[in-house]
Amino acid sequence: MKIGIYVDASNISMSGGYAMRYDILKEYCLGSAPPSRLTTYLAYDKERAKEDPVYRNKQQNYFSILRNFGYKIVIKQIRRFIGESGEEYLKSNADLDMAVDIIMQSNNLDKVVLLTGDGDFKKVVRTIQNMGVRVEVIAFRNISRDLIYESDTYTSGFVIPNLIPIDNQEYDDWGLLGSRVRGLCYEIQFKHTFGFFKYMDLDFNYQPAFFHFSELPNGYPPKHEGIYEFDLEENEKGVLAKNIQFIY
Repeated sequence: MKIGIYVDASNISMSGGYAMRYDILKEYCLGSAPPSRLTTYLAYDKERAKEDPVYRNKQQNYFSILRNFGYKIVIKQIRRFIGESGEEYLKSNADLDMAVDIIMQSNNLDKVVLLTGDGDFKKVVRTIQNMGVRVEVIAFRNISRDLIYESDTYTSGFVIPNLIPIDNQEYDDWGLLGSRVRGLCYEIQFKHTFGFFKYMDLDFNYQPAFFHFSELPNGYPPKHEGIYEFDLEENEKGVLAKNIQFIY
């Protein structure tokens, strides 16, 4: 299968994915399949880079890391504008470049993994689906419902093991008893005050975890399809979610 990964880096960074690990993304999307296209679209402030060597070096190091992971980098220069009241604002929009690349390159792809929550990509998704390409969306917060419904599948980046690392936890510990994971609430029994999360193990297979309402933060009721972070414990009935924190 020929797979392309396209990352709207600005959208992802501003919507909960700032610490996203591109190596984990590659592993999750490709498995053992060779990549056909790996592209990330990044904003770069050229004017700031001239005056701020710390920013310049940090960005160049970041670009080098992504290149080492096998990603092509498409840089969009940040442009400065002056508003009517005299305030300066910055803008960098890679949507058009990204949309054109996806459509043009999809002739040679079987599947596209699109990392963005921007609903403007709805028509792009529909266009390449009509070309016979499967489209999977990964995003974090502020995701367009239209984009979710248009895609073939949607996965929250929060639940993919180590895509956003858990603080003070080794990568190989994710999914083990005593570890901390993130999962999706998929079943709620309000009458009996319990429910179930599903979380991914390191093989990217979903596993169930029981929770009781008393474990929820501040007594708030659970939300169907809500994303939660929790510890994994076990009793005679199975895996339990403890110390639950609502994420999104």
